[in-house]
Amino acid sequence: MGMFDELRCEFPLPDPIVQDEIFQTKDLERLLDRYTITSDGRLILHQVRYEEVPEKERPYYGTPEWKRGGLIQFLGSLRPVPVGAVEIPFHGDIVFYTFLENRPEKEWFEYRARFTDGRLQWIRREEERRKN
Repeated sequence: MGMFDELRCEFPLPDPIVQDEIFQTKDLERLLDRYTITSDGRLILHQVRYEEVPEKERPYYGTPEWKRGGLIQFLGSLRPVPVGAVEIPFHGDIVFYTFLENRPEKEWFEYRARFTDGRLQWIRREEERRKN
């Protein structure tokens, strides 16, 4: 499994059904960062800083699990705070994917986006690319 980053795609995808989905990719930093491919073909990193969540606001606070102590008290102890967006001058391919299991056909969607000098050239569905 491993680490990954999340990616949203505002640029039109070949399959409109997944246009608003959040995808995963292992082709960037793999630090659980959030990226967007904008409608005009730029790659944006949404930078965050983390702040501590007060104990009373954590998910298990006040439960029997919390009272036993241990690692459970650290769950939900940090929350991301947006600090800005940075355009990434990416050059190369980014493969990103998602799985729709709430549909009758339970379908895997995988795309390849090609960037040249920071600008999107195209996005293709991986299965189609393999067929050619």
